[in-house]
Amino acid sequence: MIAVDAMGGDRAPNSIVEGAVAAARKGVPILLCGPKKVLFSLLPDNWQSLPITLELCDQEIGMAQEPTRAVRTKPNSSLMRAMKAVADGRASAFYSAGNSGAVLVAGVVLCGRVTGLHRPAVGTFLPAQKGNFFCLDVGGNVDCKAEYLYQFALMGHAYLSVTKQMEYPRIGLLSNGHEPFKGSAEVKKAYEKLSQSSLNFIGNIEAREMTEGIVDIVVCDGFVGNIMLKAIQGTARSLFSWIKQEAQQSWFQSACLWLNRKLFRAIKKRTDYASVGGALLLGIKKPIILAHGRSDAHAVKNGILFAQQVVQEGRVEKFNAILQGLLEGRLQMDGVVKRTARSLFH
Repeated sequence: MIAVDAMGGDRAPNSIVEGAVAAARKGVPILLCGPKKVLFSLLPDNWQSLPITLELCDQEIGMAQEPTRAVRTKPNSSLMRAMKAVADGRASAFYSAGNSGAVLVAGVVLCGRVTGLHRPAVGTFLPAQKGNFFCLDVGGNVDCKAEYLYQFALMGHAYLSVTKQMEYPRIGLLSNGHEPFKGSAEVKKAYEKLSQSSLNFIGNIEAREMTEGIVDIVVCDGFVGNIMLKAIQGTARSLFSWIKQEAQQSWFQSACLWLNRKLFRAIKKRTDYASVGGALLLGIKKPIILAHGRSDAHAVKNGILFAQQVVQEGRVEKFNAILQGLLEGRLQMDGVVKRTARSLFH
């Protein structure tokens, strides 16, 4: 059962409830958390024939509220009740498009984090020229110490070993230049720490090179990662808008666009956050899915389906076991042939 925060997100509750119902119609059991009046006004007449259970509550945590205070003062909010259902074992995973800071705080407080981990991080796959790359953090932690960035690299290594069976994924540290002396003070410290580790660290990488297949994992703080993620999304939307504008200049260009519509749809899908619908909050003991605040019903449905897939695969349990071993030094990464930034970029 997936616990869904019905009141979280810019388009809540309408899009959240609609997406949850669509996922339930796909056979996913849903625990829908929200106010009675709101839920009953939005659910279809036949909702009781679907695998939907209601968790009624009378508070909500807004997108602009301070996370720690909101978690402390609103225990009966839809977000907190959904998270508690996961912590208690009544639900297998949590889904919300709401206040990401509140989700992170609630996840740590109610579900707990992996022992020895300083900060959980939001990780997601982003499109590359061929395939994709995994990036973290993309919004969980705005201010990061070098130790946090180092642990993000461990988390990326563990996640790709689970999802792609990669033994030594290539890890790059996002910076404003390849040289070790480039970047903020904490990025430079992280570079030194990663260089001395057994991870397959290839050095600093610039944002323009992330999609070129040079790395499998990009490490950055949540402030940079979130801006980078939204810049990619905004650029993709602009490109498709420009294509449509140019196509309208003549009947011939319009016809070419129509004839190639399947091609453009395939490309758009690769850059559309709604196609996956959510990202994992890594480092928490339970599966927690964070969705884009602007998620529509289609994105919500896909996010819940993603949560169900994560549960069925036991992905979080496998990831946490590997991460715990890396943090404790029980799992060694001997024999890694490390490639330096110089050999890659020069």
